[in-house]
Amino acid sequence: MASQIKAIPQQSVHKITSGQVVVDLQTAVKELVENSLDAGATSIEVRFKDYGLKSIEVIDNGSGIKPADYESIGLKHHTSKLSSYADLESVTSFGFRGEAISSLCALAEGVTMTTATEDEAPMGTVLEFDRNGKLARSDAKVARQRGTSVTVTNLFAPLPVRRAELSRNIKREHSKAVALLTAYAMVPCANPPGVRLTVSNQPEGGKKSVQIRTDGTPNLRNNIASLWGRKALDNLVDVDLQLDVEAESSMLKRAGLGSFSTTVHCQGVASLPTFTSSRTAADRQFIFLNSRPCTLPKVTKAISEVWHSFCVQGHGMWVLDLTLRTDAYDVNVSPDKRSILLHNEDGLTTSLKVHCSVSSLIP
Repeated sequence: MASQIKAIPQQSVHKITSGQVVVDLQTAVKELVENSLDAGATSIEVRFKDYGLKSIEVIDNGSGIKPADYESIGLKHHTSKLSSYADLESVTSFGFRGEAISSLCALAEGVTMTTATEDEAPMGTVLEFDRNGKLARSDAKVARQRGTSVTVTNLFAPLPVRRAELSRNIKREHSKAVALLTAYAMVPCANPPGVRLTVSNQPEGGKKSVQIRTDGTPNLRNNIASLWGRKALDNLVDVDLQLDVEAESSMLKRAGLGSFSTTVHCQGVASLPTFTSSRTAADRQFIFLNSRPCTLPKVTKAISEVWHSFCVQGHGMWVLDLTLRTDAYDVNVSPDKRSILLHNEDGLTTSLKVHCSVSSLIP
């Protein structure tokens, strides 16, 4: 006899799906920083306590949260960034799933916000949420300029095994989070007027230290100097390429066209393929897609192959932003939105290999 199928409690479903959105410390911080960027913030501060084990706090000067949105801000799949599924083909915001705050509520001991809009400042409202993302309190008022502060305490506390794993590897996880935030520190280079990003950590019983501090200018080279020092600018050249890529067949079919090529603008900086400019690790290779930090293994591999064809030893450094039509790629692939599907990735990598020669990089 077949066993009776039992419905899984909604709270358990919420926790299971949330674990796919926020998988580690860096994705938790990433979601909060992206919310700040989408809110139009020009200043973002990320504060870790005990490397993020005790709490994570993200403070911004964005547009703030309207009182009408208090009840829904922590609920699953509530977002103001999409009105229909078709909007995914033209999405330009970092977030669009409406899962971040809801997932953090399920996976942390507590989530609180302090927010104020332009009309409410200098008085803000404190919002407290329960594990299901429902608003628990919103009656406290505090002094607050326009913007939002989000505090997440004891990440993964409801999941003992994952919490124990985070505790064991907290310094490594913190380093990964800072490395990811380094990419977001350079996002403003394509979005004037720029964003000032500060990242700090205060160990338990220790002194607060600053890991990242940018000055908020929209200049990529200034941001690189702020992150890695002026010496990092040595042997860097500007990259400005126009790549003609044949459109993928399925895209042509949707548009009702026979054939056409789309232009991809590749802009940024790269190190010269020489021994003196090479690095021992591939830790300074950043790819952006329409200013969105992302993981494009085939594109990175193509650039590396060209670089190594001129310099066998070491690794190159580059910060490149690929600008292309929003309907030429799909960001709705993975919950963390880091993996992106390009509709004609092979065509793009081929074009990159052709154009990324020494003559293209040296002025």
